[in-house]
Amino acid sequence: MHYSEDASTMKFLVAATCILDTLHVSFMCHMLYYYLITNYGVLMSLEYIVWSFPASVTANLLLILVVQLFFAHKIHYLCCRKVRWLVTAVILLFVLAHFETVTVVATSVDTNTSVLTQTWYYSVTPSAATVTVAEVLITVSLCTLLHVGGSHAAFPRTRRLVNTLIIYAANRCLLTLFVVIGELAANVDQQASWTMGLNFIIGKLYTNSLLASLNTREYLLSQESVGSTKDGGRQSHHDRMSDVYNTVQPC
Repeated sequence: MHYSEDASTMKFLVAATCILDTLHVSFMCHMLYYYLITNYGVLMSLEYIVWSFPASVTANLLLILVVQLFFAHKIHYLCCRKVRWLVTAVILLFVLAHFETVTVVATSVDTNTSVLTQTWYYSVTPSAATVTVAEVLITVSLCTLLHVGGSHAAFPRTRRLVNTLIIYAANRCLLTLFVVIGELAANVDQQASWTMGLNFIIGKLYTNSLLASLNTREYLLSQESVGSTKDGGRQSHHDRMSDVYNTVQPC
């Protein structure tokens, strides 16, 4: 959807997310084409890693980083000033730990498949663990801040809107968390193909979580518009959402 009132940074964020997601799909398609079409039946080709595989890992990693930083920024905005940096710093610690872990692997990928299998096994476990902790921290922080701030809301329609935001935040985490745990379990069981397949899905889930959280604003604003009409208010969409953010801010 098009939101003319969005800042340029928000539009740039959406554009960057779409570009990274497109690049990730393109690299994966090139890798599959290389192994299944160009070198079909050539078993020796399976012993070497094509360049598009580490490129797809890098694009997927940047995509996850961008989305997690977006939600960390929202938490920083909603959090009380006294503990704002403390809460955000803990989340950023695990986000950057995940980024560093995968970056080391992506930049040191050997062209030999056997070496990659060993490297992938010992890197996915800490990577999946850090991204899982980061996801849990982001979700718990969002739900807690929205619940605490929404409990002080004076209007029932505002409390309903906050409850809807809490449900969206929890659902966003659960789906991603299930896939990350599945990837971790597959890696522990040394199922490399399943691990890579689930890793491919994670990037799409993060893209959808960001775009869905932005696109649902239209629905939430329409619900708020109905309540405002009943109350006789005539605020703009942007002003009403600003009031909601100010309401849920706990301090």
